[in-house]
Amino acid sequence: MITLFLVSGVFAIICYKYDPKSPPLRWVVFLLICGSLAGLSRAIIETFIPALNRNDINSEWINTLLYYLRIITGFISIYFCPYGILMHAITYSTKLTAKMTRILKYVLLIPIPFMLKTTVYVPDIIPDFDNMLYWAVPYIVIACILHIYGYFTEKDKQKKKSRFITLSLMFPVILSALILNYIMRVFNSGNQEWRYIIFFIVASFFVFIWKALSAAGSLNGIRLRYEREAHERTRQAVNQGAALINHAIKNQIYKIDTSLQTIDLNHLDNSSKKSVEIIDRSAKHLMEIMERMHHKTQEIKIVKSKNSLIDLVEASLENEKSELSRKSIEVTKVYTVKEPYVFCDKTHTFEVFLNILRNSIEAVEGNGKIKISIVQKNSKNVIVRFSDNGIGIPQEHLRHVTDPFFSTKQNKGKNYGMGLNQCNEVMYKTGGSLNIESKVNEGTTFTLIFPIHLKKGDVYEEYNSSRAN
Repeated sequence: MITLFLVSGVFAIICYKYDPKSPPLRWVVFLLICGSLAGLSRAIIETFIPALNRNDINSEWINTLLYYLRIITGFISIYFCPYGILMHAITYSTKLTAKMTRILKYVLLIPIPFMLKTTVYVPDIIPDFDNMLYWAVPYIVIACILHIYGYFTEKDKQKKKSRFITLSLMFPVILSALILNYIMRVFNSGNQEWRYIIFFIVASFFVFIWKALSAAGSLNGIRLRYEREAHERTRQAVNQGAALINHAIKNQIYKIDTSLQTIDLNHLDNSSKKSVEIIDRSAKHLMEIMERMHHKTQEIKIVKSKNSLIDLVEASLENEKSELSRKSIEVTKVYTVKEPYVFCDKTHTFEVFLNILRNSIEAVEGNGKIKISIVQKNSKNVIVRFSDNGIGIPQEHLRHVTDPFFSTKQNKGKNYGMGLNQCNEVMYKTGGSLNIESKVNEGTTFTLIFPIHLKKGDVYEEYNSSRAN
């Protein structure tokens, strides 16, 4: 049981550390804490108290403390676990509104206070498994149904893959707890089969670690996955909010423009005419800003076709040729890849290269240098790398540069902080990744990893690109 206590505790810390703001992940942490408390509760009577007795450490206050600790941890782990399982399923399914989820968070707690009266506490805690059959078991069954329904109704391929991984991690633990701990103990409260749950928890823990390792070759894979999902949730929120604001402001601008058309300038003095002209120019300028914002916050849809990464890079260099010449920037190209063709979205990938190249151009000053390399990482991936000797990015800003509306550039009026966020989103939806390394006054390196082959579920356009527009 010490193993259950330690594994669940470590698992909870890892999950919380990398995405503490994710509601579904917070409920996973809640469940892992319940599991850890269950292990602690059993360890008290099976390990700690016997160890104290063997060493003749028997004091009344220690025994009292351990007794109450055993009761509290046992009560929480048994009764709150089904509640946490269902709440996680509700938040993760995203099928209910935020208001309904908040209501259910309190409503679903109602059965637990009644268990205070029906639970036996002396000489040891004996949970009321008979009454739990009427609420705890339905909680877990409903949670399983919500998870399955959420998986089969998910349309986004990346989210569906994420749901499958979640199911593969959680279902063995949930079902083993349902059968071994909440159903079998109704018929025989003294059975010990529930102990086998620890094997399912340990197995899920190692599967979790394996998935994290396979994501990026190190435990940073855990961070990468959760940061990606956090970015996606943030971008969705930004898109929804921007759409509402865009619609509201455009309506008001339309009213202003319509009202201006009804004003007869011939009956106005010069001062009033100038005021009307200012209002008209401001309205048009505001409309242009909203159009730009609308373009930047559109949902990115990836339609893949076979494209040459070299051609796309060369097209971006050609696009910025005058600016590179104006700043006398030396560009070095190293193309060692044998087959530069990958399946990606031509338009979005070109925009990614263009955006990163512009970032490098803006960052370098005198004796500016930009190095672009395209190399084969392995049989599955190609790496495109942009390196510059510019001013660099401070470490405290580096982790935020792909966040929406975050920018370190000076021209805030023309920059919305959406460029690198859009690049990150395109690479993620392409099935690759964007990594940024930087040191102040030394330069910045953008590393983009592209998958060579199509994957199941990719939207494919039968078009072979040899040149970028």
